[in-house]
Amino acid sequence: MMHKFTFSVILLLFINLMLAQELSESEISRTRNIQENLISNPEKAYAEALEISNSKNELFRFYGKYYIANYFYNKSEFTYSKKLLIILIDSIEKSKMDKSSKVYQDLLGMCVNKLFYIHKNLGEYDLALFYLDKYKNSVPNNHFNEQYGSIKVAMGDYVNGIALLKRELKTSHHLKLGIGEKKVMNKKLFADKYNIIGEAYQKYYIQSKKKVLLDSANHYFNVAATMMLQDNFQPEYTKALLSMREAKSAALAGNYEKSLSLYRKRKKYPIIQDNIRTEQLFDLGMADCFHHLKQVDSALFYCSKYIESYQITKVSKENLLMTYNIMTQCYNEKNDTKNAYRYAQKSLELIQSIEGIKSKSLNFLHNYDLNKIKEESNKVIASKNYFKISLFGILIILAIVVFSFYFYYKDQKEKHYRFLKIIQDLKESKTSEISILQIENSEPQPKQTLDEEFIEKIALGLKKLEQKETFLDPNFKLAFVAKKLNTNTAYLSQYFNQVMQKTFSEYTQELRIHYVLQKLKDAPYFRKYTLQAIAEEVGYKDANTLVRVFKKQTGLSPNYYIEKLENTD
Repeated sequence: MMHKFTFSVILLLFINLMLAQELSESEISRTRNIQENLISNPEKAYAEALEISNSKNELFRFYGKYYIANYFYNKSEFTYSKKLLIILIDSIEKSKMDKSSKVYQDLLGMCVNKLFYIHKNLGEYDLALFYLDKYKNSVPNNHFNEQYGSIKVAMGDYVNGIALLKRELKTSHHLKLGIGEKKVMNKKLFADKYNIIGEAYQKYYIQSKKKVLLDSANHYFNVAATMMLQDNFQPEYTKALLSMREAKSAALAGNYEKSLSLYRKRKKYPIIQDNIRTEQLFDLGMADCFHHLKQVDSALFYCSKYIESYQITKVSKENLLMTYNIMTQCYNEKNDTKNAYRYAQKSLELIQSIEGIKSKSLNFLHNYDLNKIKEESNKVIASKNYFKISLFGILIILAIVVFSFYFYYKDQKEKHYRFLKIIQDLKESKTSEISILQIENSEPQPKQTLDEEFIEKIALGLKKLEQKETFLDPNFKLAFVAKKLNTNTAYLSQYFNQVMQKTFSEYTQELRIHYVLQKLKDAPYFRKYTLQAIAEEVGYKDANTLVRVFKKQTGLSPNYYIEKLENTD
C-alpha cells in the first residue's frame, strides 16, 4: 500500500508538472483574446491578464504576467514594462520547465523580444543587443532573425539587415494558425513584418538615393495595409498608418507638398490620438515638411508638440535629434540666435549620447545624417560665438568711444574755461604787466641778497623795455637785456630767480604769448596770419616753437584760441 501511495503521489506530481508545461485549449484561447484586446480594448486585456497572472497553472500565470508587461509597453511605460519582464524572465528560468521544450523557448523568446524592442525604441542599441546575445543559447538561432535584422538596419547595414528580415518573413514559425489564433491576428503579425521591411527600405534610400527603394518601401506598406483592410481590422488606424508611411516616402523624395497633404489626412483619422507614438510621428513629419516649405512658425509648433510627447514616451533619440535640428534651423532663419544656439547645443549633446551607445553611429536618420547635423549645429554655435565676440568687440569700441567722448568733452570744457579766463584777464589789464598769465605764488619769497636800489633799477628798466615791446626782437636774450640795463648776466639772472621767481626764458615766453593773445583779440586781421608769420613777429624762428610755448603758457593751441575768437565775435 505504501509503495502504491508513493507511486501515486509521484505520478500525480509528474502529471501536474507536464500539465504545467502545456496550456489547455481554453487557456490558449484566453491568451489569444488578451493578445487581440491589447490592440482593440487594452483595458479589458489588462484586467484579463491580471486575472490569469494569479492562476495555479504556472505557465498560464507566466503568460498573464507577460501580457501585463505588454500592456505597459503599449502605453510607452517602458521602464515599468522592463521591470516586469526582467522579474518574469527570472521566474521562468528558475521554474522546473524543461529548458529544451518549445513552450519554454517560445515564452522566453517573447520576453526577450519585448525587452529588445523597449531598448531599440529608446535608441539603446547596445542594451537591445545585450539581451539577444545573453539568451541566444537558450533560444533557437533563427528565433531572433527579425531583431538582428532590425539592428543591422539601424546600424546602417541595410543589405544584410533587409535580407535577414525577408528570411524571417519566409521562415516564420507562425506561417500556420495556432490553437485559438484568429486569422486576422496572424495577418497582423505578418503585416508588422512587411511594415518593418518597408521602413528598412526607406532608410536604405537615404544612403543610396535610389528611387526604386522608395517604390519597394511603398509596396511593402501597401501589402501590409491590404492584409489588414481585407479583414476590416482597425481600418481607420490602418489607413492612417499607410498615409503616414507614404508621407515619409514623399518627403524623402523631396516632394514636401505631397508629403504634407498626406500627413494632413490625420484629421480624417482621430483614432491616432489614442496612440501617442503614432501621433508623435505625424507631428515630426509635419514639422519636417513645414521646415522645408519655409513655414517656420508651423514647423516650430509641431516640433514643440513632439518634444512635449517625447517627455512621456522617450521614443526615439534619433527622432528627437531630428526635431532639435529642425528647431535649430528654424530659429536660425528667424535670427533668434539664443534659441538657435540652445538647440544646436542640444543636438551635439544628443549625438554624443547616440554615438556612445552604438559601436558605430547611424549613418542616416530620415533625411538628416549625424555629420550634417554636427556641421549645422557647430556652424550655429560658431556664429553665436562670433556674435558674442563681435558684441564684446563692439562693447569695447563703444566703451572707448564713450570714454573718449567724455575726456574730449572734459578737455573741451577745460579749454573753454581757460579761454574765458584769458579774455577776462586781458580785459582787466591793458598795461604791459602780465601778471594775468603768471601763476600766483602766495608762498613767502626767499631772502633776497640783492640791494633794494639794484632791484628798483632793474624793475624800472624792464618796464621800459616791455613798453617798447623790445621782447619782440629775436635778439632779446639775457646778455642783450643785461647790456640794455647796464648790468651783467649774473646779477640779472639772480634778479629773475630771486625777485621774479622765474627764469629769463620763462619771462620772455610770457611777454611774447601775452602780446599774441592781446593782438589776436584786438586785431581780427592778425588772425589771418599763418602761425609761421605770427611766430616771426614775436621773435621766434619757426611755428613749432610758437605752438609749444603757446600751449605751455595757456594750455591751448593757437588755432583753438583763434577759432574761439572767431566764434565769439
